[in-house]
Amino acid sequence: MKAQSDFIAFLVVIILVVVILIPIAFLVLTFSEPSARQPDFTTVLTRQVNGGSILLFFNSTPSKPTLIVLRGGNQNYTLDALFYDNHGIWDNISNVITPSIPSPLIHNYTLPSYVWNKTILVQVGGYNVSIFALILPNETASV
Repeated sequence: MKAQSDFIAFLVVIILVVVILIPIAFLVLTFSEPSARQPDFTTVLTRQVNGGSILLFFNSTPSKPTLIVLRGGNQNYTLDALFYDNHGIWDNISNVITPSIPSPLIHNYTLPSYVWNKTILVQVGGYNVSIFALILPNETASV
């Protein structure tokens, strides 16, 4: 009689586990959702500019303005475009800088002399996203 009641108690416990506890575990643990979200690459790239691994400095001199990449990026980051503020109109000067762009953000770039006292806008790409960084003369980038 004792063995029979132990067996019945065992079956009741198994039924409770299968019918109640396992579904509750699936609801609580949410196995249907991915365990890791994709990172927000725009935020990652924004944090890299001016404080992360990329520091862009606009060395503004009348004779030879340059965009200096300090603590330079690696092959993951590219300079995709460069614009300057021409009295309220953003002109693209990507085709007149040296080295030509798009290019990896591991170079120092020579800019045309007419932008030495203008604000420039840099388009930096990485992780299949792009951000824009505004740079005043003789200042570092700000995003």
